[in-house]
Amino acid sequence: MTRTAHLALVPRDGLFCKDGRGWHTSASGRGHALDWPWPSTILGALRSAWGRAEEASRGALFSSDDWRSRTAGVRLGRTLVLRRRHGAPWSPTDTTWPVPADALWLEGLGEVYRLEPFKPLAPTRGRDEDMARERLLRPVVTTAGKPLIPPRWWSSGDFSAWLSGCSVAVRDRHDLLATARRVQTHVGILPETFTAHEGVLFSHDVIETLDPRAEWAIGAEVALPDGAQFGTVTLGSDARLARVESLPAALFEPPPSLLEAFRSPSQGLRVVAVTPLSFRKGWLPDDFDESDGSYRGRLPGIDHEVILRAAFVPRPIHVSGWDMAFGRPKPTSRMVAPGAVYFFERTDRLPFSETDARSIWSGTLGARTDEGFGRVAPGVWNPARSTP
Repeated sequence: MTRTAHLALVPRDGLFCKDGRGWHTSASGRGHALDWPWPSTILGALRSAWGRAEEASRGALFSSDDWRSRTAGVRLGRTLVLRRRHGAPWSPTDTTWPVPADALWLEGLGEVYRLEPFKPLAPTRGRDEDMARERLLRPVVTTAGKPLIPPRWWSSGDFSAWLSGCSVAVRDRHDLLATARRVQTHVGILPETFTAHEGVLFSHDVIETLDPRAEWAIGAEVALPDGAQFGTVTLGSDARLARVESLPAALFEPPPSLLEAFRSPSQGLRVVAVTPLSFRKGWLPDDFDESDGSYRGRLPGIDHEVILRAAFVPRPIHVSGWDMAFGRPKPTSRMVAPGAVYFFERTDRLPFSETDARSIWSGTLGARTDEGFGRVAPGVWNPARSTP
């Protein structure tokens, strides 16, 4: 038997989750850390903690094959990026989200500019001819201004307001949510001479999870075998300790303001990736195929066929990892980055409802969803029928 637990993994000494690059791939000569752990890394930490507790209770170590079979029941659902004031209890306002790709910062504007998709004015050029792709709507900027670098994270209030179709004010740089980095150096000592071992001299980035105003943590909705208990986990490349705390289930529910926005008719639907998405066809969601010059398919929980009208997809990311059971690297996967935005309409032209929004929020897209990938968030969208 399994139960669903809502946990917070609270690192006390930062995070180091190495990306797929080698140790000496730049002039800096150091290893590079991810901005935030992949869901598969979080799942591995939880499976390791549960497996070690089982080994201790049974008084015997697992073999490599045992680790795979015995920990298969630990499955990851939705994950969250959390940030709270020091000493405060967890609340839904502590959730933090990747900034969507349809949000643009322009110099001189007091509000974040919303990129809307419009009918393209000119075709693209390439080796392959795909009429459905050529007919996709494209982003158009109608306001002059120099684009600025967007922040990495948004607060729960800004994110839910954006999904609800409301405007979001540009924050002062001191109010932007961002984690700090520091460089940590490791030195190995030769016992014979008490001098540095050149083969064990390296440095890498560390993501700080504590700042003067708040602390960062990882939220995880996880299926655990009954009776599973552990107070700490080891997370990332340096096996850094993270304390485990219980979370209110309300943190994993859709924001009430977002559901309220869907109670008014929304002719279109925006779907924002909040974790990496793994699709067989690269950027195109699974189960969507070309038909009559457009991409048509199904979304989780939507009882009617939908048409993909636009896709604001950044460059792909490459997700890798380390197989702790067998001591070897995992295959590298090319995925859609968090923040990508897809725009849909129903083929019957009916609006999307609050029920549809709940289904998208709790559903998944693509593959490797039992590892925490494929999580998305819905947003309202009222399509413009003319080109500016």
